[in-house]
Amino acid sequence: MIVPNNSKNPKIHEYKVSKIRVKNKKYYISFDQYENEITLTEDQMVEFRIIVGHTFSSKEFHKIKNSEKMSLYYNKVLHYIDFKPRSKKEVYNYLLNLDVDEKSINEIIQKLIKIQYLDDERYAQSYILELIRKSKGRLYILQNLLNKGIDQDLIQKYLNEYSFDEEKKNALKIVNKFISSIQKNPIKKQKMQITNKLLQEGYSFDIINYVLGEIEWTDNSNALLVKEYQKLLNKEIDQNKIIMKLLNKGFDYQDIKKIIHSCKYN
Repeated sequence: MIVPNNSKNPKIHEYKVSKIRVKNKKYYISFDQYENEITLTEDQMVEFRIIVGHTFSSKEFHKIKNSEKMSLYYNKVLHYIDFKPRSKKEVYNYLLNLDVDEKSINEIIQKLIKIQYLDDERYAQSYILELIRKSKGRLYILQNLLNKGIDQDLIQKYLNEYSFDEEKKNALKIVNKFISSIQKNPIKKQKMQITNKLLQEGYSFDIINYVLGEIEWTDNSNALLVKEYQKLLNKEIDQNKIIMKLLNKGFDYQDIKKIIHSCKYN
């Protein structure tokens, strides 16, 4: 029976700590049989009992590497959350984009919940208050929070505090900021522009109809109508087509007829 000479065939599945250096509270560990340094925290150093000369099995070594990777992802998430508050779904998607596996993602999320860095209820309440201050409509807030993975019942709990009167005031605030810039247009077009703007901001038709009824309309469109009519007239377009084009721009039919008549006899 031949006994193998192990002295000539050292174990290749063991990793020996050859060097440790410390910088900015981080520990940089060099291993024999591994060309890159591994970066760990003090807690990880204690957990794995890492000292120069200590040898780790392949299984132990891969646990250390996995711990390093988890620590890296965890610190990235902390920075991501520090930038601004996040929902659980946002953190999940962020880690998924970093190619973190499902098990590790769930571990990180549970750790963040435990230390109260992640709290969807607190997030929903804060987010709703912020968007109300920004004069967003109820539908905008609801859709955005659903997209962030917040439970609908949780959203409604705090969205119910957004009263109909407050929402109407916010909608009027939006309109008052830009209505002067559209008063050169016919009233029909102004109404369409205001409706589209409020829909984009997440307001319901009930709110929009209320706002449209509160506005004191100013129609400064006559000069614009004359200009548009002259422009089309210069293109030698058929009169019926001119009328259709002007109607599509929101001008009133009777106003169009008056301009045509006025230009014809002047």
